[in-house]
Amino acid sequence: MGFRVNTGSGIDPKMVEQLMELERQPVIRAEKRRDAIVEEQKEFSELKKLVSDLSGALNTMRTRGDFYRLKVDSSHPDIITGTADFNIVPGSYEVEMLSTARTHKLLAEAFPDKDETPVGFGYMVIELDDGSYFDVDIDPDKSTLSEVAAKINDSNAGVRAIVMNTKEYLEDRELESFRLLVISEKSGKEAKVFIDPDTTYLEFKEQVTGRNLEMLFEDVMVYDEDNVIDELLPGLTLNAKRSEPGTKIQLDINYDVDATMENIKAFVDKYNAVSDFIDTQFQVDPATGRAGKLARGNTLRSVRRALQAAVQYQGTGRYKNLATVGITTDPKTGALQVDETKVKKALTENYTEVARLFIQTELGLGLGTKLSDTVRGLQDRGGGAIASKDREYSRVIDRLEDDIIRKERLAGQRADGVKRRFTALEQLVSGLNAQGDYVQARLGGASPLPGGG
Repeated sequence: MGFRVNTGSGIDPKMVEQLMELERQPVIRAEKRRDAIVEEQKEFSELKKLVSDLSGALNTMRTRGDFYRLKVDSSHPDIITGTADFNIVPGSYEVEMLSTARTHKLLAEAFPDKDETPVGFGYMVIELDDGSYFDVDIDPDKSTLSEVAAKINDSNAGVRAIVMNTKEYLEDRELESFRLLVISEKSGKEAKVFIDPDTTYLEFKEQVTGRNLEMLFEDVMVYDEDNVIDELLPGLTLNAKRSEPGTKIQLDINYDVDATMENIKAFVDKYNAVSDFIDTQFQVDPATGRAGKLARGNTLRSVRRALQAAVQYQGTGRYKNLATVGITTDPKTGALQVDETKVKKALTENYTEVARLFIQTELGLGLGTKLSDTVRGLQDRGGGAIASKDREYSRVIDRLEDDIIRKERLAGQRADGVKRRFTALEQLVSGLNAQGDYVQARLGGASPLPGGG
């Protein structure tokens, strides 16, 4: 008969692992709660983005400057075009483009190349129309056309230089086609560049004389230093492309109904995106019997109530609410529906009255401003429903992260205790087995009893 307690150490390693995993169950449960909140926060971030998109769309209908869109139709867009903002009074104007503004240009003599032949020595004095001047050093036997052009351009003094290959043959001379062109960055007859001929061997001639733009606007002579006329009338910018004396050009400035319509449709689309997202969250999945992750709590309900209340705005005048301009509310979903034909008709017939429905005027805030303020209130970091919920998610996740760290530490301590106890048990079993082996060995080594076979 043997005295061993068991063979081997007597401890099943899997049992130790199972006990240690059991100690981590509180950690696993906390991690699952954290992961669920993180997923919920991700969906809430989608709502935040949709509300932010709506806020951006509403920025086009808060004030007159936001809402009003105007366009300039030119009978000769190849001669002159234009843009207009809310400051201009719509109407038709007659224009005749007599001459466009030109920049002053000086052209140097020809050279056979641009990178090898020296162009002279001394220094070049370049004087501008405002009386300022700067020097360009020309090193003897070193400075080439390319180097001179680079020095002029590096000066950033209001002129630029280019080296041109004209491929021009001169009489009784070899091909000398590389020429330096110096151009004033300003146009107009006062924007001149003067290069003193006595300071360098480079000889220049006036290639183009600077001149002002000249045009007739409603039979009144108008001048400008460049070809962008932006001080003629408040809110109007004209871009002259070429001169055409004798040609009468009609400029029609009107409200841009199509551009305004696009802004209104963008507002409706962004509003419906928020509404659809909220409705989807409250829909119950037949397979699970559960609504969306964000259905719990009051945040979504608060957002929906606030938006629906603002969009029911009632003003005064011909167009006092959205329905009067062609935007109705679906009674089942709360989504907005646009009758584009009706809205365009209202804009075409009375643009300013439609604008008054949306923008802030002396009569009140307007729907666009009111709804925009409502959205900004929801986003307000001080107490808005969306900002408050966002902070709540952060606090809960931070608290769960701290709880996981604490439980991990506690689980680790308990796991160490389990390992120590099983190590002690293994040592005890091992000692008992050693004693059993010793006793068995002693008994097995004794002399046989008398009468033994």
